[in-house]
Amino acid sequence: MSEQTSSPEDTTGMRTLAWLLTQIRVSRPRMAAVSALAVLATVGTLATPIILGAATNVIVDGTTGPVGAESGAMDWDLLWTLIVAAAAIYLISYVCTLTQGLLLTTTVQLSIARLRAKVSELIPRVPIGFTESTKRGELMAKATTHIDNATTVLGPLFVSLPTNLLTAVFTTVVLFWISPLLAAIILLSAPVSAVAAMVVAKRAKPNLTRQWQATSSLSGSFEEELTARQMLKAYEADDLVRERFTTLNDTLFSSMRSAQWTAGTLAPALTCMNAIVYLILAVVGGVQVINGDLSLGAAQVVVVFASQLAGSVKELAGFLPRIQSGAVSAGQVRDLLQTPAESDPAVDAAELPVSPEGPPRIEFDNVGFGYDPGARVLHEVSFSMPPGTTTAIVGTTGSGKTTLTSLLQCFYTPDSGSIRINGTDVTDLGRAGTRSMIAAVAQEPWLFTGSVGDNVAYGLRETDDQSDAGARELALAEAIVDSHVGQIVSVLPEGLDTTVGNDGGNLSAGELQLVTVARAIAAQPRILVLDEATSSADPRTELLIQRALLRLRSRTTTLLVTHRLATAALADQIVVLEGGRVVECGTHRDLIAAGGSYAQRCERDRQEDVSDVASRTRGARRASYDETPTQVLGRINTTVPWE
Repeated sequence: MSEQTSSPEDTTGMRTLAWLLTQIRVSRPRMAAVSALAVLATVGTLATPIILGAATNVIVDGTTGPVGAESGAMDWDLLWTLIVAAAAIYLISYVCTLTQGLLLTTTVQLSIARLRAKVSELIPRVPIGFTESTKRGELMAKATTHIDNATTVLGPLFVSLPTNLLTAVFTTVVLFWISPLLAAIILLSAPVSAVAAMVVAKRAKPNLTRQWQATSSLSGSFEEELTARQMLKAYEADDLVRERFTTLNDTLFSSMRSAQWTAGTLAPALTCMNAIVYLILAVVGGVQVINGDLSLGAAQVVVVFASQLAGSVKELAGFLPRIQSGAVSAGQVRDLLQTPAESDPAVDAAELPVSPEGPPRIEFDNVGFGYDPGARVLHEVSFSMPPGTTTAIVGTTGSGKTTLTSLLQCFYTPDSGSIRINGTDVTDLGRAGTRSMIAAVAQEPWLFTGSVGDNVAYGLRETDDQSDAGARELALAEAIVDSHVGQIVSVLPEGLDTTVGNDGGNLSAGELQLVTVARAIAAQPRILVLDEATSSADPRTELLIQRALLRLRSRTTTLLVTHRLATAALADQIVVLEGGRVVECGTHRDLIAAGGSYAQRCERDRQEDVSDVASRTRGARRASYDETPTQVLGRINTTVPWE
């Protein structure tokens, strides 16, 4: 993913923020109301000093008399009118500020919710390769932290920017009306402030970009450390993790320090400049008041407006670093949302194609595929899987076994050749149509945080027969019984309601796998994909898994990936892959008789009595599966890895 968030000319990131506004679809009436209320509050803030200046003149005239005249009577009616008017304006300004704050908060939170909804809608539609090749910490940061930070600029954009611009323009006009000389003195600092702000913004942007990159990397590091906590403890790798954390933390510290130091130099510089302006203003203004060229009330208005103008210029200057930080985050969110979606995403399928019931016939016809251009993983792979049979895929690590299962599940599209189910190309069936027939049990079991029952029910699919809660409960119960999960949950403290997660909780790795098998049974698939489904189980749990899978395989067309030759020997046919090519295909007996690579591997590893076990268990396939799975699996105690 590109880290470029805006063009080189887009120093302030305004183009990126313009894109952000088009994505969150801010309600124009709502934001217009927010801006209008903010402007009204600002107008009240600006009008009050003028009224109080007039009240000061009334008091001065009432005590000393007008300039050049004797002391006169105090005009109490006018004085109280001005005081009440100032109090009313303060109250109205407070109500406007409070209302616009509430509206703005609601708008910002709605914007965050919309952006997160867009990300949530995108993730099921992006290719599997994108999520596998992108660091999880970066994805999490873009979907959470960057969205929150990007939307924080809405307040400055719709409130601070218009109100400070209004304050700057209004105070400048009034100052020139009161005293052009004093106004010119005050405005001397404006060009210097603008130049200083642009310099600071240009220097701060690279540091802000590095800061957010380091934040994403640190989040990813924490996520990986928590996920692999047990493995890190086993290898005593805490020192390595600490060193990695220290490096990332130092990078984040350095970037944050540089960014904040650069942005922090602006405020002291402007404060020093304003102090010099106030000094000159006090001397010149005092002389004008003494000479009678300026009333005391007017001088008071000048001082207050000079302070407000300096504050507005300072806030506008400090606005740029905040805009840039938001623009960096908005650029990260834009990179994520502009990720190309896969063609024909399964989540968008209107309806599933109607296909015949029962296990289908599957054909791989000259399939070629590579994850990267020019680096093929599979080369002209061809074989057929008759309906209701089991095909075992064996081969060395990296030969393309798991890639075949990914292609069958439409996670990737073949670069050449085709995969057909009952004579129909999977690209014509669509991703949703193909996956609706498939249940997969992978080598690494994955459970969502929730109860055991919820994880099994995740495999249930809505059909006409399961549209009511009662039918779904019955299907869930059948899956639990057929998978032997009941033997596990019976000893759990809350049974099926026991909360588990991907870390397993009270369940072993094999028991976690058994729950995923129950999920596959609940899906009632026509195609079963098993990728080293029993590699992490202990002997007892492996027996339960094998019994459940044998029952499920009896009514599906099964693609079995395994390193265990004893398991492969039970398949109806065995496909041997080497270097992404099919080098042998046939039954266990045929391959042994052929004396090829499969037979050589069996002989080289001295697998004892594989041929005898296979010959005694082939027989009547349905009878061996249904009648004596315990005896069959009990005899298969040799687990020779194909490596």
